[in-house]
Amino acid sequence: MGQDGQTTSETTAPPDYGLISPISLPDDGRMPDAAAGSSTPAEYDSYFRLVRERPELATWSQSCVEVQRRVLDDLEATGLSAQDRCDMLAGFLVVAHGTLEKWLDLHGAAGAHR
Repeated sequence: MGQDGQTTSETTAPPDYGLISPISLPDDGRMPDAAAGSSTPAEYDSYFRLVRERPELATWSQSCVEVQRRVLDDLEATGLSAQDRCDMLAGFLVVAHGTLEKWLDLHGAAGAHR
């Protein structure tokens, strides 16, 4: 607890800038940036408004679908290059593929997708 009686999580919550709601990620999930090393994991999470937890699979899937829908709705209006758009869509496929594998594992179809 801090001096004012607040817990650490209460005092370190990222500010709300009226942006999208925070998303849930696994505790060990993060973007690779080993070369730059310019921020701590806590600073990274605060900047991108990440909440690290182990969401149950349906909640995780719902979050993925919502984030992808919002990005796809805005993608055409961005100033991103065709390559950047392609890279973003490829990232969506990686996340979707991993999520679908988890669903298959959950329903006993693990061997069918490997």
